[in-house]
Amino acid sequence: MELFRRWGLDIPIFDAAVPNDHPYYIIFTTELAGQELHRFRSPSINEGRYRDPEALARFRELQWSPYSKTQIGQQALEPVLRQHAESLASLDMRHGWRFESFTQHSDHVQATIVDQQSGQRETVRAQYLIACDGGSGHIRRELGIRRNGRGRMRSNVSFFFRSKDFLEAHGLGLANLYFVFNPGSFGVFTAIDGKELWNYQYYFLDPTRSTTEPDATSILHRAMGKPFEFELLQTMHWHHHQSVAREWRKDRVFLAGDAAHLFAPTGGVGMNTGIGDAYDLAWKLAGVLDGWADPALLDTYEIERKPIAIRNSLISATNSDKIDMVMDETPEGIAGDDAGAHAARALLARKIKWLARQFNSAGTHLGYRYVDSPIVIPDGTPEPPDDPSQIVPSTWPGSRAPHAWLDDGRSMLDIFGAGFVLLQLGRADPDDARLRDAATVLRLPLETVCLQEPELRTLYARRLVLVRPDGHVAWRGEQLPADAQELLDQVRGARLK
Repeated sequence: MELFRRWGLDIPIFDAAVPNDHPYYIIFTTELAGQELHRFRSPSINEGRYRDPEALARFRELQWSPYSKTQIGQQALEPVLRQHAESLASLDMRHGWRFESFTQHSDHVQATIVDQQSGQRETVRAQYLIACDGGSGHIRRELGIRRNGRGRMRSNVSFFFRSKDFLEAHGLGLANLYFVFNPGSFGVFTAIDGKELWNYQYYFLDPTRSTTEPDATSILHRAMGKPFEFELLQTMHWHHHQSVAREWRKDRVFLAGDAAHLFAPTGGVGMNTGIGDAYDLAWKLAGVLDGWADPALLDTYEIERKPIAIRNSLISATNSDKIDMVMDETPEGIAGDDAGAHAARALLARKIKWLARQFNSAGTHLGYRYVDSPIVIPDGTPEPPDDPSQIVPSTWPGSRAPHAWLDDGRSMLDIFGAGFVLLQLGRADPDDARLRDAATVLRLPLETVCLQEPELRTLYARRLVLVRPDGHVAWRGEQLPADAQELLDQVRGARLK
């Protein structure tokens, strides 16, 4: 959402997301129409969006970003992105065309694409090719790039369905996720639009069980705990994964998103990581194509993003393992009325409260940093804690520059994105112009911003902080080094040769 904010897409995404005024609930049950075991609450979209005072006091995650969790189905997000893409004059979108093959040359990539309706073939020549063709795409395989990691973890079947009776059938109210802990019905319902579109991920904890011919009616009714009316829209067979490509670049071809990494879906981390990949590669490609960055800058895409994919995929896999372990320990008869069932539910609720802590995930999504990147200049200070559940706001080089609200109502994040930004915290110094002069010679986009708020000086810890186009800190210090161009040469990739 912080990246989408830069293109003015946050409001259209809010409009297409689940109801903005409803608190973000994750409900754990024996059956949806059975016993509720635990309810985890995060702020609603509007509580974060409008900075509700009670929510600010209750949820510390709202101090770290202008946004809370924003749940939106892929079928609702992609039209927003597509409409924006189609508004860009420089973009030629080919709907209904399929990528077929490519060849690499010393100075370009050549691809063959096919019109699915007419069969017409066309050759496209470009400087670079980015493989966004997903986990089953063939570009990675054609490049001969294998994956590392755990690989397939277990089988799942998802049922995408429409039901206006869903909420009334269980009576729990609207939630974002509804987990079912009952042998034979392990899984999670997801609110797609929060009104009539829903999805059920049916978990097969036993890898020997077949998922080839699932009975959707039986499975959904058993998970609900009683019959209800629904229209099945799609059945999808898939696997939890923890896999990361061994290489993310071969010459002029790059991998991004699911082509580069596969995740367990616990926490929405895979989508956010893929969006981060795209942004990191995009600003570096823009720098090379615009002439201010050295082509070696593109080598840092894998250097920076691959460790984040490994970190995030392991976090997601661990979250999945925790859920699986608690589900696997759930006894038969958990929904019964006898004393044994009551005791079993009390024990299960305690375990669920333990695993539910994984849904405090701001540190996972916003706390990653580029450690030992050759285009980040360390200052010798120790790395802040990397905690998936919380953020330690820091300008430690490589970290995301911290969010804070400015006196004019903007977020600090609104300053970043167009190019590099040199922040002057507390006071301006004429000597700082040396960096701007060096940037002018290199044609590197650089803006100098002086901020006087004392709390920002404390938050940002140094008088000078150089922030990259992606919002991550490239350098910090109390005064500029003697050679300003050497500093810029490092952050633009010219010292990697």
